[in-house]
Amino acid sequence: MINRRKFLKVTGAAGAGSILAAKLRYMSALASVNTTQTPLLGKNVPKYVDPLPHFANNRVTGTSIDVTIEEFQQQVLPASMYPGAYADGTWVWGYKVGGFGPLYPGYTIEAQKGTMTYVNYYNNLPVTPELQQYLTIDQTLHWANPEGLEMNDPARFDPYTGPPPTVPHLHGGMISSYYDGGPDSWWTPNGILGGAFQANPYVYINDQEAATLWFHDHTLGATRINVYAGLAAFYLLRDGRDTGQVDNPLHLPAGDYEIEIAIQDRQFDTNGQWLFPDGSPAGFNGPPPNPTIHPFWNPEFFGDVIVVNGKSWPYLEVEPRRYRFRMLDGSNARFYDLRLQNLAAKTLGPAFWMIGTDGGFLDVPAKLNDPTVNKPARMLFAPGERYDVIIDFAGYEGQILTLVNKAKAPYPMGTNSDPQTNGQIMQFRVGAAITGDTDTSYNPATDGTLREQPVITLNTPSEKRQLVLVEVEGVGGPIEVLVNNTKWTGKRPGTNVGDMLVPIDTNWVEDSRGNYLSETPAVGSTEQWQIINTTMDAHPIHLHLVQFQLVSRQQFQAKKYRGVYDAAFPGGTFDGITYAPGVFIPAYGPPGTYDATNVAGAVGGNPDVTPYLQGPTAGANPEERGWKDTVIMYPGEVTTINVQFTKQNGSGFSFDATDGPGYVWHCHIIDHEDNEMMRPFIPQ
Repeated sequence: MINRRKFLKVTGAAGAGSILAAKLRYMSALASVNTTQTPLLGKNVPKYVDPLPHFANNRVTGTSIDVTIEEFQQQVLPASMYPGAYADGTWVWGYKVGGFGPLYPGYTIEAQKGTMTYVNYYNNLPVTPELQQYLTIDQTLHWANPEGLEMNDPARFDPYTGPPPTVPHLHGGMISSYYDGGPDSWWTPNGILGGAFQANPYVYINDQEAATLWFHDHTLGATRINVYAGLAAFYLLRDGRDTGQVDNPLHLPAGDYEIEIAIQDRQFDTNGQWLFPDGSPAGFNGPPPNPTIHPFWNPEFFGDVIVVNGKSWPYLEVEPRRYRFRMLDGSNARFYDLRLQNLAAKTLGPAFWMIGTDGGFLDVPAKLNDPTVNKPARMLFAPGERYDVIIDFAGYEGQILTLVNKAKAPYPMGTNSDPQTNGQIMQFRVGAAITGDTDTSYNPATDGTLREQPVITLNTPSEKRQLVLVEVEGVGGPIEVLVNNTKWTGKRPGTNVGDMLVPIDTNWVEDSRGNYLSETPAVGSTEQWQIINTTMDAHPIHLHLVQFQLVSRQQFQAKKYRGVYDAAFPGGTFDGITYAPGVFIPAYGPPGTYDATNVAGAVGGNPDVTPYLQGPTAGANPEERGWKDTVIMYPGEVTTINVQFTKQNGSGFSFDATDGPGYVWHCHIIDHEDNEMMRPFIPQ
């Protein structure tokens, strides 16, 4: 339980009024927020009981597709883990795609480059869903807020019990912002609409490179809840070379030998239901760090059960031949450092050949986890990233290979993975023989170039930005993480708690919903963004609308730079707190004027980081040398990306990117994204 004496001391509680009363009322109920749950320890869940569900030869095609969002039960755990009253499984949310399902994750949509796909989305969730008792929305966040509660309304400290808002985002899609599925485009099953709501159909143009995309929920302030509930599915974009057919011109493994793999970590209670930490000290992740500010929000969720394609620790029977895996890290916050091992024999499995990344094929395959070399290049990926991988199981006949995870959580300086739980992902059981005489599919070790034209190199940016990632700390830990010290709205805190009325910069562009935009790139331009990570975490930063290129990473003297950065703040009174000049002001925005260039010629309002760079510049890893829409930005490093606000081949968008509600860029640790680590942008 919360120590009320400490709570009163922290809040200066005497006379704090109705908000304090609401907080105190709610703090007394933290041990059981909505329903009593007893955690099911992941180590007690049997592994490798069920086969991997997948969509090989069973994907949804067509130019007009209906997708409904539904609540249902699914056996995510082995059947033996569900008591009689819950024999039908875990209550989940999932997509019913083209009449198939509903299922978690949803059936894969397979689209063709050059042919538009029209998708009609329907929110068919119950107005009062079963999952509301297990997954709690924190209304103190800046969120969709369908009931329109004011920021100072005490009811914001209660769990949300209204109709669930949802909105699908096609992650990696180059599409009009009307159909991007932005955070304000949500709607509820009973017809309450977000400020940027777009009526059906969603129009997916499909004129970018063939790639592994995915669609998932993106509701403002509730993404971590809705994706955790199950709202995710693949979207494979094909072209004339990567047709998905067994006779494809590249001879890539296809048919039964091309399989999607979505990896997510989860936690369950002893009834086999989702358990998501929302204030209960019994929770696996503990209570929220600052419950008097955000009663249900945790900085990162890490589960102790690994779920792949909607099934806990599944196995896949494979032939001793090459397979193509379309891999997704669909977790809230967990990074994965993956390799294959024969755990019984204590030997390494085959290498991973990366043939594509977020936005399409690499020029040539990148070999990862080569078992024949010492300290091989690793296969590390973060939430939101996709890897297109070939694994050759030839020579491993009769072996059981386990996909293991060595990544710490939080990454990279957190706790080691547990080899009994989150250190294992799934099993591959290699058979004795292949179907047919020989495997004639594309051999990444010898067959070479994947692309007709190399990935173009983006040079000579027209604009340079230096942007800072900062964490705002409270008494118990992080309150929020911010991009360029700026909240979603682009407004500074006011003089009263909860007021956000003061624009950070009146020269910024104001969008249709009163948000102030700092990043307003010109359509057709190439910009260079240097992201300066002063936090202790690696952040996978995702840009909507575009695919970009990773240029470099370089360490910097974070402590010295942070001293100069903090010293640049002018002082003032915000949220009733007076800051002396030279003291960091949370959510103030950058310490300087955004559009005034620093000595490096960069806008962003921050001191130039160049004098504090140290050590060598590291270019993109071989597996990152392609088109990316999500990239890892490590702590204590400056990550440089070149962003082209056109199609990948340099030609203009086939839609007006300046029209509509606009796009966003954000951290894809969705617990961060839900709590202000996201900013809107509209190209000009």
